[in-house]
Amino acid sequence: MTARPDLTSGGSSAPATNPQPVPPQLRAAMAVSIVGAVLIGLGPLIGLVAPGAAAAFLSWPLLLVLALLPAGIAFAALRLGHPVTAAAVLVGPAVLAPGRLVLDAQFLADPGLAARPELLKLASLDVFSPSIGVWLLLAGHVAAIAAGFLAVRGVGPSDEASGGHRQGLLALVLCASVLAAVGVLMAPFASDDPYLLPKPALDAPLVVLIGSVLLAVGVPTAAGYLAGSVDQDFARGGLLGLAAALAGVVVPPLVAAGVLVEISFSWGPLLGLIAVFALVALAMPAGRARSGEVDEDLRLPALNRLLTVSAVLALVAGALTVLAAIAPQVEMPYGLRDPSSYPARMLWPSGIVLLLVGVGLLLPRLALRVRPLLPVVWVLVPLAATGVLDAVFTAVQAAGADARIGAWSAGVAVLFAAAAAIIAAVAGAVERDEVDLTEIAMRRPVLIPALVSLVLGAAAFSLPVVTAPDYTAPGVFTEFGTTSWGLLVALAAVVAAAVLAPMCRPPRAAALLCGAAVVVAVRALEYPLTAGRLPDSAPGTGLWFGVAAVLVLLASAAAAARTKAA
Repeated sequence: MTARPDLTSGGSSAPATNPQPVPPQLRAAMAVSIVGAVLIGLGPLIGLVAPGAAAAFLSWPLLLVLALLPAGIAFAALRLGHPVTAAAVLVGPAVLAPGRLVLDAQFLADPGLAARPELLKLASLDVFSPSIGVWLLLAGHVAAIAAGFLAVRGVGPSDEASGGHRQGLLALVLCASVLAAVGVLMAPFASDDPYLLPKPALDAPLVVLIGSVLLAVGVPTAAGYLAGSVDQDFARGGLLGLAAALAGVVVPPLVAAGVLVEISFSWGPLLGLIAVFALVALAMPAGRARSGEVDEDLRLPALNRLLTVSAVLALVAGALTVLAAIAPQVEMPYGLRDPSSYPARMLWPSGIVLLLVGVGLLLPRLALRVRPLLPVVWVLVPLAATGVLDAVFTAVQAAGADARIGAWSAGVAVLFAAAAAIIAAVAGAVERDEVDLTEIAMRRPVLIPALVSLVLGAAAFSLPVVTAPDYTAPGVFTEFGTTSWGLLVALAAVVAAAVLAPMCRPPRAAALLCGAAVVVAVRALEYPLTAGRLPDSAPGTGLWFGVAAVLVLLASAAAAARTKAA
């Protein structure tokens, strides 16, 4: 990545008085971005399937304008003499383009399951095959990726800081991006049309799920990278471009819900639109330079501040999890039983553990000892929430039920728990920077019991805890569904803790293993908490493996605590 020339005195974001020639690579990036935008507009105009079927409304002008928006902002920045800002504008669309490309690839897999009224509206059960419009649409996203690559290669961010980096701004940008990530994982609209069947990401076809996850990961990743830049022009342009790219994702379903009678608004795109406005608003202070010398490197917040932030996020996640346990999950039609009441019982221990860890992080004497617990025990929230959401999704689809506040709280709690774990992990990295790690080595007294607990823990999550006649429990390797994702995440956390503990400092190793023991213990609690819903239920093999894993993990933690000076 090449450093940009000194375009303005002092790196100010004011219009340049002596604009430098635009690098050829940036000109090429602008041209590629415009071509890609035209391809995205032409796709639905030409037609995506054969035999032909049009969009549900006249959408191609809207799609064309939204696709051209990043190139328009970049052109305006060039006219004002800020090539770095122009190049940064094209980064956001490039980061989101892989997710959008995968989403649109659903038209190759099965157009009838795409649920994209701005691109296609089918009116029959005929077999449709993709036509040239799909390839134009996919080529447009590839062009967006190429444009971002060319732009950064041509004019990258300056190696010298052009203004003070404000940690508060970075935190606000990340909060807005998390809001957008939540939005893209939710259903884009509600529909009464049998040919338009929108689904949340977790219940959508595999291609849509992968595309939604790529978008949900791409937005906060790009936001953190761009807002964390010490180059003010690059930060401002990047956030504006990310907002424009996000608008291309969330605005079409909102417009479709506004013009079509058979579909109605959903919270997902509305959350995304709020994030768009927030990113635009935050792009302005991101481009203002402050006087005074600053460090060239992005400085992480102080350790105690990171611990406080992770504690607050853990408390919010715990409170939302408890709220989800208390509040109704779903409103069933008259005469039908609520299938979510027993799975919701798993939310209680998960929420209580997060609340206790959050309180411990706020206590100065316990914070550093409790901190390693959070990157492990946060998985309790998705472990419990996915079981509840699975029951809610089934009730909504099979019985026409309505999701209530409990289900929404469970879903949002997962995001807060994940954010708390990420911040706690960053705090751990800051803490390790201040410690001499040259003496850290594999500790054999911890290694053997940790490996044994790894095998037992894997069996606890892979095998059923509850068995009953004519009942097959969701699993990691069998009957894979929404609940299985929670099991998979929890299993990964237990395995990671068991693998890392022998290489960690003794107090941190003990905390990791204790966190893994708590996760497995909550898994074992599934039997006493939920077995009552099944007639003739009995303990499954996974329960006994879980109990054994808890005992071995606690023994491993004790062994780790005793190896003080090893």
